[in-house]
Amino acid sequence: MRTVEMNLRSNELSGAMAEMRMWLDERGFEPSSFCCRDGEAGVLVRVDFKVPGEADAFAGRFSGRIDESAVDRGGQGRADIPSALSPVAVVF
Repeated sequence: MRTVEMNLRSNELSGAMAEMRMWLDERGFEPSSFCCRDGEAGVLVRVDFKVPGEADAFAGRFSGRIDESAVDRGGQGRADIPSALSPVAVVF
């Protein structure tokens, strides 16, 4: 499992999610999970992929970064997200 994360401004979230969905659909990529959380610097977006190459391509296209704490642990590196953050969206 590989996790890509990125920070977006709240006012960019809707448009960015639509662009991500179109890009994923065009390539037939299937993320395992997607979540957004409010944070001090905007919205933290995390997308999990089972196929490492899909995560790498997604990160490159959307200026994301691979969360090294979640690599090869089946997404178990999520403890680094502060629990005080509230979920914004879970469905893509």
